[in-house]
Amino acid sequence: MNAPRPFRSAAAALLAGALLAGGCASPTTGRVRDAHLLWSGSPEERRIARYEQAGPFWERVETADGAVRTSWRPFLYTEIDSADPTVSHDEILWPVWSRNRRGDEVSWRFLVFFGMDKDTGDAVSPQDRTWLFPFWFSGTSKAGDPYAALFPIHGSIREMYWEKIGFTAFPLWVTWDRNGNHTWSVLWPFIQRQTGPGRDAWRVIPFWGRTRVEGKQYSRFVMWPIWTESEYYDVNPGTEWMLWPLLGHVDRANEEAWLALPPFFHFAKGRGKTPEYRKMNFPWPLVMVHDDKDSHRRWFFPFWMHRWSTDGKIDSTTVMWPFWHTLDVRAGGRALSENTFFPVWHHSRLETVATNGTPVALEEDYQRIWPLWSRRYDPENRFVRIPDLTFRKRAGQLERNFLGMFTLYTRGETAHPRRVDHEALWGAIRRGYGDGYSATRIWPIYDSKEEEDVWHWSILWGLLGRSGRAGESAWQFLWFFGDRLDKREDPPAEDDPPAGGASGAEGAE
Repeated sequence: MNAPRPFRSAAAALLAGALLAGGCASPTTGRVRDAHLLWSGSPEERRIARYEQAGPFWERVETADGAVRTSWRPFLYTEIDSADPTVSHDEILWPVWSRNRRGDEVSWRFLVFFGMDKDTGDAVSPQDRTWLFPFWFSGTSKAGDPYAALFPIHGSIREMYWEKIGFTAFPLWVTWDRNGNHTWSVLWPFIQRQTGPGRDAWRVIPFWGRTRVEGKQYSRFVMWPIWTESEYYDVNPGTEWMLWPLLGHVDRANEEAWLALPPFFHFAKGRGKTPEYRKMNFPWPLVMVHDDKDSHRRWFFPFWMHRWSTDGKIDSTTVMWPFWHTLDVRAGGRALSENTFFPVWHHSRLETVATNGTPVALEEDYQRIWPLWSRRYDPENRFVRIPDLTFRKRAGQLERNFLGMFTLYTRGETAHPRRVDHEALWGAIRRGYGDGYSATRIWPIYDSKEEEDVWHWSILWGLLGRSGRAGESAWQFLWFFGDRLDKREDPPAEDDPPAGGASGAEGAE
Protein backbone atom coordinates (compact mmCIF):
# COMPACT_ATOMS: atom_id res chain seq x y z
CA MET A 1 0.00 0.00 0.00
CA ASN A 2 3.07 2.28 -0.05
CA ALA A 3 3.55 2.71 -3.77
CA PRO A 4 0.73 5.19 -4.50
CA ARG A 5 1.97 7.72 -1.92
CA PRO A 6 4.40 9.63 -4.27
CA PHE A 7 1.66 9.88 -6.89
CA ARG A 8 -0.86 11.12 -4.34
CA SER A 9 1.65 13.67 -3.05
CA ALA A 10 2.42 14.93 -6.57
CA ALA A 11 -1.27 15.22 -7.45
CA ALA A 12 -1.95 16.96 -4.15
CA ALA A 13 0.87 19.42 -4.82
CA LEU A 14 -0.52 20.30 -8.27
CA LEU A 15 -4.03 20.76 -6.93
CA ALA A 16 -2.72 22.77 -3.99
CA GLY A 17 -0.91 25.08 -6.39
CA ALA A 18 -4.08 25.63 -8.35
CA LEU A 19 -6.09 26.37 -5.24
CA LEU A 20 -3.43 28.56 -3.66
CA ALA A 21 -3.46 30.75 -6.72
CA GLY A 22 -6.73 31.94 -5.25
CA GLY A 23 -5.93 31.16 -1.60
CA CYS A 24 -4.30 32.92 1.31
CA ALA A 25 -1.58 32.45 3.87
CA SER A 26 -3.21 33.17 7.21
CA PRO A 27 -1.66 34.60 10.39
CA THR A 28 -0.62 32.19 13.12
CA THR A 29 -1.44 34.73 15.84
CA GLY A 30 -2.99 32.95 18.83
CA ARG A 31 -2.88 29.53 17.14
CA VAL A 32 -0.76 27.61 19.62
CA ARG A 33 -1.12 24.09 18.25
CA ASP A 34 -2.98 21.85 15.84
CA ALA A 35 -4.87 19.12 17.68
CA HIS A 36 -4.82 16.79 14.67
CA LEU A 37 -1.06 16.18 14.59
CA LEU A 38 0.25 12.79 15.66
CA TRP A 39 2.97 13.77 18.09
CA SER A 40 3.03 16.51 20.72
CA GLY A 41 6.42 17.70 21.93
CA SER A 42 7.23 20.75 24.00
CA PRO A 43 5.01 23.84 23.61
CA GLU A 44 7.70 25.47 21.50
CA GLU A 45 8.04 22.43 19.20
CA ARG A 46 4.30 22.12 18.56
CA ARG A 47 3.78 25.87 18.09
CA ILE A 48 2.10 26.61 14.75
CA ALA A 49 4.65 28.23 12.47
CA ARG A 50 2.62 28.46 9.24
CA TYR A 51 -1.06 28.28 8.38
CA GLU A 52 -2.57 28.39 4.87
CA GLN A 53 -6.05 27.93 3.49
CA ALA A 54 -7.88 28.20 0.18
CA GLY A 55 -11.54 28.86 0.85
CA PRO A 56 -13.19 26.17 2.95
CA PHE A 57 -11.74 23.41 0.77
CA TRP A 58 -8.00 23.30 1.55
CA GLU A 59 -6.05 23.76 4.76
CA ARG A 60 -2.37 23.31 5.61
CA VAL A 61 -0.83 23.60 9.08
CA GLU A 62 2.89 23.40 9.88
CA THR A 63 4.43 23.43 13.37
CA ALA A 64 7.80 24.71 14.49
CA ASP A 65 9.30 21.21 14.60
CA GLY A 66 8.26 20.47 10.99
CA ALA A 67 5.06 18.47 11.52
CA VAL A 68 2.51 19.14 8.74
CA ARG A 69 -1.20 18.45 8.23
CA THR A 70 -2.88 19.03 4.87
CA SER A 71 -6.66 18.58 4.47
CA TRP A 72 -8.80 18.65 1.31
CA ARG A 73 -12.45 19.07 2.23
CA PRO A 74 -15.12 17.91 2.47
CA PHE A 75 -13.91 14.36 3.21
CA LEU A 76 -11.57 14.19 0.21
CA TYR A 77 -8.07 13.70 1.58
CA THR A 78 -6.03 14.41 4.71
CA GLU A 79 -2.30 13.82 5.04
CA ILE A 80 -0.52 14.15 8.39
CA ASP A 81 3.27 13.97 8.65
CA SER A 82 4.80 14.19 12.11
CA ALA A 83 8.14 15.74 12.99
CA ASP A 84 9.47 12.18 12.87
CA PRO A 85 9.77 11.45 9.11
CA THR A 86 8.89 7.78 9.69
CA VAL A 87 5.46 8.57 11.18
CA SER A 88 2.44 9.58 9.06
CA HIS A 89 -1.33 9.20 8.69
CA ASP A 90 -3.55 9.43 5.58
CA GLU A 91 -7.31 9.55 5.04
CA ILE A 92 -9.14 9.37 1.71
CA LEU A 93 -12.91 9.93 1.57
CA TRP A 94 -13.01 9.42 5.34
CA PRO A 95 -14.25 7.09 6.77
CA VAL A 96 -13.72 4.99 3.64
CA TRP A 97 -9.90 4.66 3.70
CA SER A 98 -7.13 5.42 6.18
CA ARG A 99 -3.50 4.43 6.71
CA ASN A 100 -0.99 4.75 9.58
CA ARG A 101 2.77 4.41 9.32
CA ARG A 102 5.20 4.24 12.25
CA GLY A 103 8.71 3.35 11.17
CA ASP A 104 8.50 0.10 9.20
CA GLU A 105 5.04 -0.69 10.59
CA VAL A 106 2.02 0.09 8.38
CA SER A 107 -1.68 -0.43 9.08
CA TRP A 108 -4.59 0.48 6.80
CA ARG A 109 -8.35 0.18 6.46
CA PHE A 110 -10.70 0.30 3.47
CA LEU A 111 -14.28 0.13 4.75
CA VAL A 112 -14.30 -3.34 6.41
CA PHE A 113 -11.02 -4.41 4.74
CA PHE A 114 -8.15 -4.21 7.25
CA GLY A 115 -4.42 -4.69 6.81
CA MET A 116 -1.27 -4.50 8.93
CA ASP A 117 2.44 -5.18 8.38
CA LYS A 118 4.84 -4.90 11.33
CA ASP A 119 7.94 -4.67 9.13
CA THR A 120 7.52 -3.50 5.54
CA GLY A 121 11.29 -3.66 5.03
CA ASP A 122 11.34 -7.41 5.61
CA ALA A 123 10.08 -9.68 2.83
CA VAL A 124 9.08 -12.18 5.51
CA SER A 125 7.33 -9.91 8.00
CA PRO A 126 7.27 -11.13 11.63
CA GLN A 127 3.61 -10.08 11.88
CA ASP A 128 1.02 -9.06 9.29
CA ARG A 129 -2.67 -9.40 8.63
CA THR A 130 -5.21 -8.95 5.81
CA TRP A 131 -8.81 -9.16 6.98
CA LEU A 132 -12.03 -8.63 5.03
CA PHE A 133 -14.32 -8.59 8.03
CA PRO A 134 -16.19 -10.84 8.72
CA PHE A 135 -15.46 -13.18 5.83
CA TRP A 136 -11.70 -13.51 5.16
CA PHE A 137 -8.84 -13.53 7.67
CA SER A 138 -5.20 -14.20 6.84
CA GLY A 139 -1.80 -13.21 8.16
CA THR A 140 1.17 -14.10 10.34
CA SER A 141 1.15 -14.01 14.15
CA LYS A 142 3.79 -12.42 16.40
CA ALA A 143 5.39 -15.85 16.77
CA GLY A 144 5.64 -16.17 12.95
CA ASP A 145 2.79 -18.69 12.58
CA PRO A 146 0.73 -18.23 9.36
CA TYR A 147 -3.06 -18.47 9.44
CA ALA A 148 -6.04 -18.15 7.09
CA ALA A 149 -9.80 -18.49 7.48
CA LEU A 150 -12.86 -18.22 5.26
CA PHE A 151 -15.80 -17.61 7.57
CA PRO A 152 -17.98 -19.59 8.24
CA ILE A 153 -16.52 -22.45 6.19
CA HIS A 154 -13.11 -23.31 7.64
CA GLY A 155 -9.86 -21.89 8.97
CA SER A 156 -8.04 -20.40 11.96
CA ILE A 157 -7.47 -16.82 13.15
CA ARG A 158 -4.76 -15.61 15.54
CA GLU A 159 -4.54 -12.59 17.86
CA MET A 160 -8.16 -11.46 17.60
CA TYR A 161 -9.04 -11.31 21.34
CA TRP A 162 -8.16 -15.01 21.49
CA GLU A 163 -4.63 -16.27 20.96
CA LYS A 164 -6.08 -18.62 18.34
CA ILE A 165 -9.59 -19.53 17.18
CA GLY A 166 -10.40 -22.21 14.62
CA PHE A 167 -13.66 -23.42 13.09
CA THR A 168 -15.22 -25.75 10.55
CA ALA A 169 -18.76 -25.09 9.35
CA PHE A 170 -19.24 -22.54 12.13
CA PRO A 171 -20.98 -22.98 14.57
CA LEU A 172 -20.81 -26.75 14.11
CA TRP A 173 -17.18 -26.99 15.33
CA VAL A 174 -15.18 -24.25 17.04
CA THR A 175 -11.93 -24.26 19.05
CA TRP A 176 -10.07 -21.43 20.78
CA ASP A 177 -7.05 -20.80 23.01
CA ARG A 178 -6.81 -18.00 25.54
CA ASN A 179 -4.63 -17.42 28.62
CA GLY A 180 -3.20 -20.93 28.37
CA ASN A 181 -6.63 -22.62 28.23
CA HIS A 182 -7.95 -24.67 25.29
CA THR A 183 -11.68 -24.90 24.53
CA TRP A 184 -13.61 -26.86 21.91
CA SER A 185 -17.31 -26.44 21.16
CA VAL A 186 -19.89 -28.37 19.16
CA LEU A 187 -22.85 -26.32 18.02
CA TRP A 188 -21.33 -23.27 19.72
CA PRO A 189 -22.11 -22.09 22.34
CA PHE A 190 -24.22 -25.02 23.52
CA ILE A 191 -21.66 -27.80 24.09
CA GLN A 192 -18.19 -26.79 25.38
CA ARG A 193 -15.15 -28.47 26.88
CA GLN A 194 -12.28 -26.44 28.38
CA THR A 195 -8.91 -27.61 29.72
CA GLY A 196 -5.80 -25.81 30.91
CA PRO A 197 -3.24 -25.63 33.71
CA GLY A 198 -5.28 -26.53 36.78
CA ARG A 199 -8.53 -25.83 34.95
CA ASP A 200 -11.28 -28.22 33.80
CA ALA A 201 -14.78 -27.32 32.55
CA TRP A 202 -17.80 -28.91 30.85
CA ARG A 203 -20.82 -26.94 29.64
CA VAL A 204 -24.01 -28.23 28.01
CA ILE A 205 -25.90 -24.94 27.79
CA PRO A 206 -28.52 -24.38 29.18
CA PHE A 207 -28.89 -27.77 30.94
CA TRP A 208 -25.75 -28.29 33.00
CA GLY A 209 -22.18 -27.13 33.42
CA ARG A 210 -19.29 -27.05 35.86
CA THR A 211 -15.89 -25.33 36.09
CA ARG A 212 -13.05 -26.38 38.40
CA VAL A 213 -9.96 -24.18 38.94
CA GLU A 214 -7.54 -26.04 41.17
CA GLY A 215 -7.13 -24.39 44.55
CA LYS A 216 -9.26 -21.37 43.57
CA GLN A 217 -12.82 -22.05 42.46
CA TYR A 218 -15.54 -24.60 41.74
CA SER A 219 -18.67 -23.40 39.87
CA ARG A 220 -21.69 -25.12 38.39
CA PHE A 221 -25.09 -24.32 36.85
CA VAL A 222 -28.34 -26.17 36.15
CA MET A 223 -30.76 -24.82 33.53
CA TRP A 224 -28.65 -21.67 33.10
CA PRO A 225 -29.26 -18.93 34.04
CA ILE A 226 -31.89 -20.17 36.50
CA TRP A 227 -29.53 -21.85 39.00
CA THR A 228 -25.83 -21.02 39.39
CA GLU A 229 -23.51 -21.52 42.38
CA SER A 230 -19.78 -21.16 43.13
CA GLU A 231 -17.27 -21.95 45.86
CA TYR A 232 -14.02 -20.01 46.27
CA TYR A 233 -10.88 -21.14 48.09
CA ASP A 234 -8.25 -18.47 47.39
CA VAL A 235 -7.56 -15.08 49.03
CA ASN A 236 -11.30 -14.30 49.32
CA PRO A 237 -12.90 -17.66 50.17
CA GLY A 238 -16.64 -18.25 50.42
CA THR A 239 -19.72 -19.16 48.42
CA GLU A 240 -22.33 -17.55 46.20
CA TRP A 241 -25.55 -18.75 44.56
CA MET A 242 -28.36 -17.29 42.47
CA LEU A 243 -31.87 -18.47 41.66
CA TRP A 244 -32.60 -16.23 38.69
CA PRO A 245 -34.63 -14.08 38.38
CA LEU A 246 -35.69 -14.21 42.02
CA LEU A 247 -32.85 -14.22 44.55
CA GLY A 248 -29.08 -14.47 45.04
CA HIS A 249 -26.59 -14.49 47.90
CA VAL A 250 -22.83 -13.88 48.23
CA ASP A 251 -21.04 -14.98 51.41
CA ARG A 252 -17.27 -14.43 51.11
CA ALA A 253 -14.52 -13.40 53.51
CA ASN A 254 -14.49 -9.77 52.33
CA GLU A 255 -18.13 -9.32 51.27
CA GLU A 256 -21.70 -10.32 51.96
CA ALA A 257 -24.46 -9.47 49.48
CA TRP A 258 -28.11 -10.21 48.76
CA LEU A 259 -29.66 -9.87 45.30
CA ALA A 260 -33.39 -9.64 44.54
CA LEU A 261 -34.65 -9.77 40.97
CA PRO A 262 -30.98 -9.63 39.87
CA PRO A 263 -29.44 -7.42 38.64
CA PHE A 264 -32.03 -4.81 39.66
CA PHE A 265 -31.72 -5.00 43.47
CA HIS A 266 -28.30 -5.59 45.01
CA PHE A 267 -27.28 -4.93 48.63
CA ALA A 268 -23.67 -5.62 49.67
CA LYS A 269 -21.41 -4.71 52.58
CA GLY A 270 -17.74 -5.28 53.11
CA ARG A 271 -15.99 -7.07 55.93
CA GLY A 272 -12.59 -8.53 56.66
CA LYS A 273 -10.06 -6.70 54.51
CA THR A 274 -12.66 -4.31 52.98
CA PRO A 275 -14.89 -3.02 55.81
CA GLU A 276 -15.45 0.28 53.94
CA TYR A 277 -17.12 -1.43 50.98
CA ARG A 278 -20.84 -0.86 50.43
CA LYS A 279 -23.02 -1.36 47.36
CA MET A 280 -26.75 -0.74 46.94
CA ASN A 281 -28.70 -0.90 43.68
CA PHE A 282 -32.43 -0.24 44.08
CA PRO A 283 -33.19 -0.63 41.26
CA TRP A 284 -30.24 -0.84 38.88
CA PRO A 285 -29.39 1.25 36.88
CA LEU A 286 -31.62 4.02 38.25
CA VAL A 287 -30.48 4.21 41.88
CA MET A 288 -26.99 3.13 42.96
CA VAL A 289 -24.95 3.88 46.09
CA HIS A 290 -21.37 2.57 46.03
CA ASP A 291 -18.64 3.17 48.61
CA ASP A 292 -15.11 1.84 48.70
CA LYS A 293 -11.98 2.83 50.59
CA ASP A 294 -11.01 5.56 48.12
CA SER A 295 -14.01 6.01 45.78
CA HIS A 296 -17.70 6.84 46.19
CA ARG A 297 -20.73 7.01 43.91
CA ARG A 298 -24.28 8.32 44.29
CA TRP A 299 -26.42 7.62 41.25
CA PHE A 300 -30.06 8.70 40.86
CA PHE A 301 -30.40 8.38 37.10
CA PRO A 302 -31.11 10.57 35.17
CA PHE A 303 -31.63 13.34 37.74
CA TRP A 304 -28.38 13.45 39.72
CA MET A 305 -25.14 11.42 39.65
CA HIS A 306 -22.05 12.13 41.74
CA ARG A 307 -18.70 10.30 41.78
CA TRP A 308 -15.71 11.36 43.90
CA SER A 309 -12.53 10.07 45.51
CA THR A 310 -11.55 10.46 49.16
CA ASP A 311 -8.17 11.97 48.28
CA GLY A 312 -9.80 14.69 46.16
CA LYS A 313 -8.21 13.59 42.89
CA ILE A 314 -11.53 13.32 41.06
CA ASP A 315 -15.00 14.79 41.52
CA SER A 316 -17.68 14.36 38.86
CA THR A 317 -21.35 15.42 38.93
CA THR A 318 -24.12 15.04 36.35
CA VAL A 319 -27.54 16.72 36.70
CA MET A 320 -30.41 15.83 34.36
CA TRP A 321 -28.28 13.54 32.20
CA PRO A 322 -27.01 14.18 29.56
CA PHE A 323 -27.35 17.94 29.91
CA TRP A 324 -25.34 19.25 32.88
CA HIS A 325 -21.95 17.79 33.82
CA THR A 326 -19.01 18.97 35.95
CA LEU A 327 -15.59 17.36 36.38
CA ASP A 328 -12.62 18.21 38.59
CA VAL A 329 -9.39 16.21 38.34
CA ARG A 330 -6.16 16.82 40.27
CA ALA A 331 -3.03 14.83 39.48
CA GLY A 332 0.66 15.40 38.84
CA GLY A 333 0.66 18.98 40.08
CA ARG A 334 -2.13 20.00 37.67
CA ALA A 335 -5.86 20.63 38.08
CA LEU A 336 -8.49 20.27 35.35
CA SER A 337 -11.97 21.73 35.81
CA GLU A 338 -14.78 21.19 33.26
CA ASN A 339 -18.40 22.37 33.10
CA THR A 340 -20.75 21.29 30.30
CA PHE A 341 -24.35 21.99 29.40
CA PHE A 342 -24.77 19.53 26.53
CA PRO A 343 -24.68 20.24 23.66
CA VAL A 344 -24.61 24.04 23.84
CA TRP A 345 -21.98 25.14 26.37
CA HIS A 346 -18.63 23.79 27.52
CA HIS A 347 -15.89 25.36 29.64
CA SER A 348 -12.60 23.79 30.77
CA ARG A 349 -9.68 25.23 32.71
CA LEU A 350 -6.25 23.64 33.21
CA GLU A 351 -3.98 25.03 35.93
CA THR A 352 -0.72 24.23 37.67
CA VAL A 353 -1.34 23.78 41.40
CA ALA A 354 0.77 23.69 44.55
CA THR A 355 0.97 20.62 46.78
CA ASN A 356 -1.92 21.98 48.89
CA GLY A 357 -4.09 22.36 45.76
CA THR A 358 -3.83 26.15 45.49
CA PRO A 359 -3.75 27.33 41.81
CA VAL A 360 -0.31 28.64 40.84
CA ALA A 361 -0.53 29.37 37.11
CA LEU A 362 -3.06 29.11 34.29
CA GLU A 363 -2.07 26.73 31.48
CA GLU A 364 -5.19 26.87 29.33
CA ASP A 365 -8.80 28.07 29.40
CA TYR A 366 -11.27 26.88 26.77
CA GLN A 367 -14.93 27.81 26.25
CA ARG A 368 -17.43 26.86 23.54
CA ILE A 369 -21.03 27.89 22.78
CA TRP A 370 -21.94 25.34 20.13
CA PRO A 371 -22.25 25.89 17.24
CA LEU A 372 -21.77 29.66 17.36
CA TRP A 373 -18.45 30.40 19.06
CA SER A 374 -15.32 29.04 20.75
CA ARG A 375 -12.43 30.69 22.58
CA ARG A 376 -9.12 29.35 23.83
CA TYR A 377 -6.62 31.38 25.82
CA ASP A 378 -3.52 31.14 27.99
CA PRO A 379 -1.32 33.88 29.48
CA GLU A 380 0.29 34.52 26.07
CA ASN A 381 -2.30 33.59 23.45
CA ARG A 382 -6.00 33.97 22.72
CA PHE A 383 -7.96 32.53 19.77
CA VAL A 384 -11.66 32.87 18.83
CA ARG A 385 -13.59 30.98 16.13
CA ILE A 386 -17.07 31.94 14.79
CA PRO A 387 -18.93 29.71 14.17
CA ASP A 388 -17.33 26.55 15.54
CA LEU A 389 -19.15 23.31 14.73
CA THR A 390 -16.53 21.06 16.30
CA PHE A 391 -17.63 19.06 19.32
CA ARG A 392 -14.29 18.73 21.12
CA LYS A 393 -11.28 20.80 22.08
CA ARG A 394 -9.02 18.03 20.75
CA ALA A 395 -10.48 17.61 17.28
CA GLY A 396 -10.65 14.38 15.29
CA GLN A 397 -11.47 13.02 11.85
CA LEU A 398 -14.91 14.60 11.49
CA GLU A 399 -13.58 18.03 12.44
CA ARG A 400 -10.56 18.09 10.13
CA ASN A 401 -12.41 16.56 7.17
CA PHE A 402 -15.69 18.44 7.37
CA LEU A 403 -16.77 20.57 10.34
CA GLY A 404 -13.70 22.83 10.32
CA MET A 405 -14.59 24.23 6.91
CA PHE A 406 -17.60 26.13 8.30
CA THR A 407 -15.66 28.62 10.44
CA LEU A 408 -16.18 32.07 8.88
CA TYR A 409 -14.30 34.35 11.29
CA THR A 410 -11.28 34.03 13.58
CA ARG A 411 -9.55 36.41 15.96
CA GLY A 412 -6.04 35.65 17.22
CA GLU A 413 -4.09 37.57 19.82
CA THR A 414 -0.63 37.32 21.39
CA ALA A 415 0.63 39.26 24.41
CA HIS A 416 4.38 39.43 23.69
CA PRO A 417 4.79 40.97 21.22
CA ARG A 418 1.33 42.53 21.31
CA ARG A 419 -0.49 41.48 18.13
CA VAL A 420 -4.12 41.03 17.03
CA ASP A 421 -5.32 39.47 13.77
CA HIS A 422 -8.93 39.38 12.53
CA GLU A 423 -9.72 37.11 9.59
CA ALA A 424 -12.98 36.37 7.76
CA LEU A 425 -14.12 34.16 4.88
CA TRP A 426 -11.13 31.79 5.08
CA GLY A 427 -8.55 34.56 4.81
CA ALA A 428 -10.20 36.63 2.10
CA ILE A 429 -10.64 39.52 4.55
CA ARG A 430 -7.95 40.31 7.11
CA ARG A 431 -7.05 43.11 9.49
CA GLY A 432 -4.05 42.88 11.79
CA TYR A 433 -2.30 45.35 14.09
CA GLY A 434 0.14 45.41 16.99
CA ASP A 435 3.67 46.35 18.06
CA GLY A 436 5.48 47.23 14.82
CA TYR A 437 2.92 45.28 12.81
CA SER A 438 -0.08 45.91 10.56
CA ALA A 439 -1.83 43.89 7.84
CA THR A 440 -4.87 44.45 5.60
CA ARG A 441 -6.41 42.19 2.96
CA ILE A 442 -9.54 42.38 0.83
CA TRP A 443 -8.94 39.51 -1.55
CA PRO A 444 -8.25 39.78 -4.44
CA ILE A 445 -8.45 43.59 -4.56
CA TYR A 446 -5.85 44.68 -2.03
CA ASP A 447 -3.26 43.10 0.25
CA SER A 448 -0.66 44.76 2.49
CA LYS A 449 1.56 43.84 5.42
CA GLU A 450 4.20 45.68 7.46
CA GLU A 451 6.33 44.04 10.13
CA GLU A 452 9.33 45.84 11.61
CA ASP A 453 11.32 47.06 8.56
CA VAL A 454 9.72 44.67 6.00
CA TRP A 455 6.59 45.75 4.14
CA HIS A 456 4.59 45.23 0.95
CA TRP A 457 1.31 46.16 -0.70
CA SER A 458 -0.32 44.90 -3.89
CA ILE A 459 -3.45 45.47 -5.98
CA LEU A 460 -5.26 42.60 -7.66
CA TRP A 461 -2.74 40.15 -6.22
CA GLY A 462 0.23 41.49 -8.15
CA LEU A 463 -1.18 43.61 -10.97
CA LEU A 464 0.62 46.45 -9.21
CA GLY A 465 2.56 46.37 -5.97
CA ARG A 466 5.53 47.59 -4.03
CA SER A 467 7.68 46.05 -1.29
CA GLY A 468 10.62 47.07 0.80
CA ARG A 469 13.06 46.14 3.55
CA ALA A 470 16.02 47.77 5.30
CA GLY A 471 15.79 50.99 3.30
CA GLU A 472 15.31 49.27 -0.09
CA SER A 473 12.14 49.17 -2.14
CA ALA A 474 11.00 47.62 -5.41
CA TRP A 475 7.98 47.66 -7.68
CA GLN A 476 6.03 44.68 -8.98
CA PHE A 477 3.65 44.85 -11.94
CA LEU A 478 1.64 42.57 -14.23
CA TRP A 479 2.08 39.72 -11.69
CA PHE A 480 5.38 38.43 -13.12
CA PHE A 481 7.57 41.49 -13.43
CA GLY A 482 9.54 43.26 -10.76
CA ASP A 483 10.70 42.02 -7.37
CA ARG A 484 9.31 41.14 -3.95
CA LEU A 485 11.90 42.24 -1.40
CA ASP A 486 9.77 41.06 1.52
CA LYS A 487 10.12 37.48 0.23
CA ARG A 488 13.92 37.47 0.21
CA GLU A 489 15.81 35.39 2.73
CA ASP A 490 17.80 37.33 5.33
CA PRO A 491 21.48 37.54 4.31
CA PRO A 492 23.99 35.93 6.70
CA ALA A 493 25.54 38.18 9.31
CA GLU A 494 29.04 39.45 8.55
CA ASP A 495 30.57 37.51 11.42
CA ASP A 496 28.87 34.23 10.40
CA PRO A 497 31.30 31.67 8.86
CA PRO A 498 30.62 30.34 5.34
CA ALA A 499 28.79 27.05 4.90
CA GLY A 500 30.87 24.20 6.24
CA GLY A 501 32.03 26.21 9.26
CA ALA A 502 35.49 27.14 7.88
CA SER A 503 36.90 30.34 6.45
CA GLY A 504 37.95 30.46 2.83
CA ALA A 505 41.64 30.14 3.68
CA GLU A 506 41.04 27.19 5.96
CA GLY A 507 38.92 25.54 3.31
CA ALA A 508 41.69 25.91 0.74
CA GLU A 509 44.14 24.22 3.01
